[in-house]
Amino acid sequence: MATMDLNLLEALSSSFGPSGHEVEPLRLVKQAAEPYTDEFLTTGLQSLVFTKKGRAEAPRVLIAGHADEIGFVVSGMEKGFLTFWQLGGWWDQTLLSTRVIVRTSKGDLIDGIICAKPPHIVDPEERKSVVTKDKMYIDVGCTSNEELKELGIRMGDPVVPHSEFQILNRKRIKKSENGGETETQEVQLALGKAFDNRVGCFIALEVLKRLGSDHPNTYYGAATTQEEVGLRGARTTAGLVQPDVAFALDVDISGDVPGVPPTKAPTKMSAGVSIVTYDGSMIPNPRLLEFAVQTAEENNIEYQFSHLRGGGTDAGVFQFTGVGCPSLTLNVSTRHIHSPYGYIDLADVEATINLCVAMLKKLDAATVQSFTEI
Repeated sequence: MATMDLNLLEALSSSFGPSGHEVEPLRLVKQAAEPYTDEFLTTGLQSLVFTKKGRAEAPRVLIAGHADEIGFVVSGMEKGFLTFWQLGGWWDQTLLSTRVIVRTSKGDLIDGIICAKPPHIVDPEERKSVVTKDKMYIDVGCTSNEELKELGIRMGDPVVPHSEFQILNRKRIKKSENGGETETQEVQLALGKAFDNRVGCFIALEVLKRLGSDHPNTYYGAATTQEEVGLRGARTTAGLVQPDVAFALDVDISGDVPGVPPTKAPTKMSAGVSIVTYDGSMIPNPRLLEFAVQTAEENNIEYQFSHLRGGGTDAGVFQFTGVGCPSLTLNVSTRHIHSPYGYIDLADVEATINLCVAMLKKLDAATVQSFTEI
């Protein structure tokens, strides 16, 4: 097994980059790709593409993660406190008492806390209701709007959670099928923010590093922008690359938490790469999906199937490239997505990397053409 660059994963996870403000993680991606890529390409929305030529110029295979994370934007000032709105989807109940970082236009980083009225002075009826974002504020320790301006904070400044990255070692205890002997396995988990979707960017980079030149196509890895606010960077990336086949790398909702039935979230952390059978933005090309499954089985790569009733990924846009592009989403099942912290199993990341590399070794012109033959 190749060694993953966990320092790079930590740097990507910890970097500051909500939708529309992705320069910091994109610079990390560019720096990491530099020794391995043949060429860099960029779009007007700042998505970054890195290429690796194989034995043939075509087909063009696009494998992309999105560089943006969900965050916030300062919407106003009130008595020394900041009002804010979301960049991407946040559930209100995850926000109170969250530490955040505000970045000013000069690049200064200001620590703050998301707060609301103290519980001691909340009316009994009001206690029964969820506190919504419009009733919260960010406290950076000021007492007036003048003090906020002195810090350099202004409307439009981006905000992200202040979260620390960690690698955790855990044991998986599994019973045999007949309920007899148990097996204990060592696993490594990563804990941090922005796995949605810096882990996709990380996988695309690891694929670049491991691929070499012995593949019958040209590999286009990408870190797209503004996915969380409408798949915007994916549109321009697809327009630039004009792929013949495309894969979106993203995270999945890990359904192995209390209260979640498998019919709503069928994938689990520590169960392999998640292959999406459909979501709110796309029905994947059936032959491409089967190709991914067969490749996983041929290479003993652990995989699981997923479906998402709502939402979507960059693949939902990639499929409309030109006259149409066979597309598929590969996910890493992640606990607690769209919150200040999440868990991923590094073995699931490795499985996704291995599947991408194995498919790139097989995706020649005839194979890609077979996906759309009638």
